Amino acid sequence: MIRSIDELRPEARAVAQGFLDAAAEVTARDLRAGVREDLASHLCERLDPASTAADVEQLLAAMRPEEVAGDLGGSARWPSGLRLRGVWERIADTWWRPSDPRLFLPRAVGLGWDLNAGALAVRLGLIEPDAEAVPFTSTPDDAFRTAAALPVLLAGATALHYLVRGRSLPPRLASHWDAAGRPDHWVSKRRAAATDIAVTAGAVGLAGWAALAERPGPTRAGAMAGATFVAALGASMTVVRPTKGGLWVVPALLLPLSVGTGAVLLGLARAGRQAEIERDLGGDAPE
Repeated sequence: MIRSIDELRPEARAVAQGFLDAAAEVTARDLRAGVREDLASHLCERLDPASTAADVEQLLAAMRPEEVAGDLGGSARWPSGLRLRGVWERIADTWWRPSDPRLFLPRAVGLGWDLNAGALAVRLGLIEPDAEAVPFTSTPDDAFRTAAALPVLLAGATALHYLVRGRSLPPRLASHWDAAGRPDHWVSKRRAAATDIAVTAGAVGLAGWAALAERPGPTRAGAMAGATFVAALGASMTVVRPTKGGLWVVPALLLPLSVGTGAVLLGLARAGRQAEIERDLGGDAPE
């Protein structure tokens, strides 16, 4: 790990700088400084002073298979968090990586950091760091179908909330809060209801796809985690909107997201591990 790109060898530094320049060039002007800083930090985490130009190119190639627009000779790549290809696999790998002790990893989508629920589960003693060589590869279909129940329940609770409390809710509901948790933007009750119900219903559709699709386990696990995240966000917004807000708003919005997605990933991982154990025992059993 290095603290600055300047610590790299001249050849390696040139490749890294070329990548950063290209990334900034295709970014909106007012965002360039922040994007460049985040990307540089992403590189510094994974390189050391002895890294060669080939090492940098290999790291960039793992970020994205397509070339960045520009004339960098095919060596520069966008970081994986800025593309949608393979997004569900990246979500599964980032949100659930028990073999990595770090609690926060570079975001699967966008720039920033995501909670590594797998590392948290290891620290809580809920799972072993080497429980599965590649998580979710052996998770059975039944586990995915069971996991889909949570987004369905959250969507049902959201719709029921507006059905039962609709008339008693104020005509305007909060849609944004400031740093102190106070509402600073509002929308009509009808628009809030339509948004929350549509968001959670979309999450149910994604969960249904993850439960039934004939795709690799990590893809389905990432999609199921994403569906749970979206459904929990919609349900949390439904609860928080009518309130006067306060410092508790951010935890109230974030906690269900973390707990819900973490619980789903934990359940899928443990089901996969159990399936591996049963398969290994069955293979060793005499015929």
